[in-house]
Amino acid sequence: MKLNFLLMILWMAFAQLLPAQRIITGKIIDINSKQALSSASVFLANTSFGTNTNGAGEFKLALTGNGRFNLVVAMIGYETFTREVSLQENITGLIIELKPRVTELEEVIVGNYDKNGWEKWGDFFMEMLIGNTPNAMKCRLLNKGAVKFNYSKKENILRAYATEPLKIENNALGFDLTYSLIQFEHNYKTRIFYYQGYPLFTEKQFKNNRQKQKWIETRKETYKGSLMHFMRSVFRNKILEEGFELRRVIRQKVPSATIKINGEPMMEEVDMMINTPLNGDSIAFAIDENTAGLKFNDYLQVVYKDKLMSSLYKKSKRNVILGDPLTAKLFMPDSSKIVSVLANGSYFFGKDILTLDYWAWSEKLSNLLPLEYKYQ
Repeated sequence: MKLNFLLMILWMAFAQLLPAQRIITGKIIDINSKQALSSASVFLANTSFGTNTNGAGEFKLALTGNGRFNLVVAMIGYETFTREVSLQENITGLIIELKPRVTELEEVIVGNYDKNGWEKWGDFFMEMLIGNTPNAMKCRLLNKGAVKFNYSKKENILRAYATEPLKIENNALGFDLTYSLIQFEHNYKTRIFYYQGYPLFTEKQFKNNRQKQKWIETRKETYKGSLMHFMRSVFRNKILEEGFELRRVIRQKVPSATIKINGEPMMEEVDMMINTPLNGDSIAFAIDENTAGLKFNDYLQVVYKDKLMSSLYKKSKRNVILGDPLTAKLFMPDSSKIVSVLANGSYFFGKDILTLDYWAWSEKLSNLLPLEYKYQ
């Protein structure tokens, strides 16, 4: 009896340490015909948790732990469906209606696109989406024929579309990515680039223990100093302890010392850095036990002292000295908004915070890690 009682206590204690399993169930149907859609991809964006619907259009998605995610449903011929879900408890009986693709994309697929688009813009597409990082050298886009380009001379804007989810092989980190591209747009006039999409990770099978260890080490090195690393540090209020330094940067307009218009100095923007380091409490606070709030004015310079900037980054940028620590900036276009940060490093909403400098270069698909990644 005593032994059984002891075992029960130990089991209960162990069970409390295990992360709770969450279940999402539902059915995918056509919005017009109400017919069930089989083989639709259902997944949580930026994770490895995914499945396909059965012949009746039904799905069951299981994962450990709770949190806040984007639930994504993707199927060829239909618009990609997304819905934010908070997994504090199970979500069952969802009925999700998919809409046929919008006319604009249908026209692009039918023929309103540049037949030689990949030859013209393929390298640019790969650099902007996959990146030009050391990891990118070991990435392959397996279905580049699915990418269609449309250039508007009137708007001076390049747009890219995908007729199916992109299949990306990352042999540097040991993942296969299925990427549902939603938007890819580069404005040559304003030099503003924007893309949006939802990746699903699949762990690659390693050939031997040496390759396994290489992937583990590369993932560690990629994680260190990344935006995911920073956001997790924000949530834990361990920014300084994790090796990050923060400083406020004010962008001001000052008269140019070299350029004049009609005899008057042209106004140009310069960054004025406040050299006093900031602590985590000056930019973040607890919203609740599961969420931290991130809010700041002006620009935020982030320096990660324990890692140097890549030599590949130096080749593409001026005023970068080889041997400098990783240095990036964050900017909130609307400083009245609050960005919600979760324990796994995800944050809502991504469009409310912009990355500049090193992170603008490094935070591409070649360096992306799933949200369930654990640094050890």
